[in-house]
Amino acid sequence: MFPLEPLFLLLWIPLVLLAVLLIKSKTRRNSVAFTNFHFLRSKANAKYFLPQFFDFLALFILVFALARPVTLEKTVTPPVEGKDIMIALDVSGSMEALDFQPKNRITAAKNIIEEFVKGRKSDRLGLVFFAKESFLQVPLTTDYDIFNELLARVTTGVIEDGTAIGNGLGLALSRLESSKAKSKVIILLTDGDNNSGNISPETAANLAAEQGVKVYSILIGTSGLVPFPAGKDFFGRDTFQKVQMKVNPELLRNISDKSGGKFYQSISTEELQKAFKDIDELEKSPIPARKLKIYNEYAPDFIILAMIFILLARIFSMIFKIYPEVER
Repeated sequence: MFPLEPLFLLLWIPLVLLAVLLIKSKTRRNSVAFTNFHFLRSKANAKYFLPQFFDFLALFILVFALARPVTLEKTVTPPVEGKDIMIALDVSGSMEALDFQPKNRITAAKNIIEEFVKGRKSDRLGLVFFAKESFLQVPLTTDYDIFNELLARVTTGVIEDGTAIGNGLGLALSRLESSKAKSKVIILLTDGDNNSGNISPETAANLAAEQGVKVYSILIGTSGLVPFPAGKDFFGRDTFQKVQMKVNPELLRNISDKSGGKFYQSISTEELQKAFKDIDELEKSPIPARKLKIYNEYAPDFIILAMIFILLARIFSMIFKIYPEVER
C-alpha cells in the first residue's frame, strides 16, 4: 500500500509538534502537590488523555486518507482501433519463377508478408489466394500466429492454373463489406495479367472505390524471359529453362488509382520489402494509448476508521470527567 498524493503526509509534522506540546504542558501541570495520592492521580491522568489520544489518532488517519492510500491491481492498455487489411495473393504457376533469387516469387512474397504481420499491433488481417479461382485462407483476425501458420500452407499448384485478379479482389472485398474500421485496405500481389475469372478487375476496382477500400497493387517480377523450374536431370538436380512472362502494370495501376491506393512494381526482394514498408507508412494505425494503471482505493476505509476513533474519543470524554476528582 502506498499514497498517491504523498505531499498530504506533510500535515503529520504540525500534528506531531502539537501532540508533543500538549504532552509537555500536561506533564508540567500535573507535577504539583497531592503527592500523597500519586497512584490515583496517575490513573486519572491516563483517563484524561484517552479522548485526546483518539482525536489525534483520528487526525493522523484522516491525513493518510487525504494522501489516497492505494494498491496497484493491474496495468492495462486500452484497445485502439486499427485497420482491416485483406491480402490477396496470386498462387498461379508463374509465381514459381526464380527471378527473386535465391527464392522464387511465391516464397519471397510469403516471407515479406510474414515480416509485415510482425509489425501489426491492433490491425485485423485476412488472406485470400487466387489462381483461376479464389479462396479464403484466413478471415479477418488479430491472431497473428494463426495467420502466419495458415500463410505458410499457401503454395502454388493447389488449384487450376490461371490469374483471376478480379475474383481475388472480389473475394477480399466481400470480407471487408461488413467492416466498421475507419481504414480498409487490400494488398494485391500478383505477377501476371488477368486471364481468368467471371469478375473483371475494373469492376472490382469500382466496387472497392464505392466501399471506401483502398487497393495497393504490387506487381512481382518483370516481363520477358524469366528462369523457371523445368524438373530434375538424370542426377536429380533441379533444371531450369527461360520462359516468356507477360505482365500488365497498367491494369494494376488503374485498379489502385480508382480505389485511392498506390501501385508498386518489385523486381527484387528488397523492393518488395520497401513496398510493404511504404504501405505501412501510408496506412499508419492510431498511436496506442498509454498504459492505464488500475488501483484499489482505501481512502474511504481509513475515513471510516477515523470516524470510529472520533466517536470513541467522544464516548471517553463523557465517561471520564475532564478534571477527575481525587479523594483526599
